[in-house]
Amino acid sequence: MNTKQKLRHLLKTENYIFTFGIHNALQAMIAEKLGFKFVYMGGHDTSLTLLGLPDIGVITETEMVTNARNIARAINVPVLADADTGYGNAINVIRTVQDYEAAGVAGIHLEDQVLPKRCGHAAGKMIVPIEEAVGKIRAAIDARKDKDFLIMARTDAISAVGGGYEEALNRGKAYAGAGADMLFCEFPSADTRYPSMFADEIHKVYPDLPLFFNYCTRFKWHESPVTFRDIARMGYKVINISTAAMRVSMKAVWDYGAAVIQGEEQGEIEFEKQLMAHPTEDFHKFSGLSDIKELESKYLPEEEIRKKYG
Repeated sequence: MNTKQKLRHLLKTENYIFTFGIHNALQAMIAEKLGFKFVYMGGHDTSLTLLGLPDIGVITETEMVTNARNIARAINVPVLADADTGYGNAINVIRTVQDYEAAGVAGIHLEDQVLPKRCGHAAGKMIVPIEEAVGKIRAAIDARKDKDFLIMARTDAISAVGGGYEEALNRGKAYAGAGADMLFCEFPSADTRYPSMFADEIHKVYPDLPLFFNYCTRFKWHESPVTFRDIARMGYKVINISTAAMRVSMKAVWDYGAAVIQGEEQGEIEFEKQLMAHPTEDFHKFSGLSDIKELESKYLPEEEIRKKYG
């Protein structure tokens, strides 16, 4: 079973699946070792960590696909990836789908913002006409080689200029009608009224269509009683904690750097103590360096092995 089939199987057999946003191969490896059943490569986190720039549509298709390929190559669980707007019109979407599929990911999401797009929770979002967005979804469906490659349609209409809930609902129905395998509606807050209404209305027309929920980390969920199970009961099959690994690593690196600049070598010493017996303490072991040594013994000349290791 390849990763595309694995993802389809999860959608059919699990009540709901969840993960947290990652942006590089190492984070994906950690997620897999922890037991997460799939990973999600986000666009905002990839842009900020790769380019040092916010999610404002400046990262290119090539950069995103390359990052997705590196992630997919490093793990054996499915990768869902942010494909932004498809990086142009329906014709550009054709190549985008082909490139992501060739990169080894299990599926992508395409959104209905104008290009250049911006973070789904930033002010000033604008959306393309619904007819153009539908055409891009249809092009994506036709462009994939494997029918198991998942095409998820995202609408940013609720919070977009001139948009609103009814516009988002109409677009969701239209994208489902165009053949989207999953719908992703960006909601403006942790208030569950819109998500609940959206799921109810979509499932009246498309009862078996999986829905994706963005557990946006800007929503202050610590002030909300809503659980993943609550979100699943509303009708959402897939839940992603967006930009999670980025935010965790930002805090960790900041705290480590602050400890070093204040305590010099003591900052590193204290970190080493914290790392003792942690699963990531030996990064050579974590990365599989011993497996490389075995391959060297199998394929390299004996004399070269003796020179390397004595």
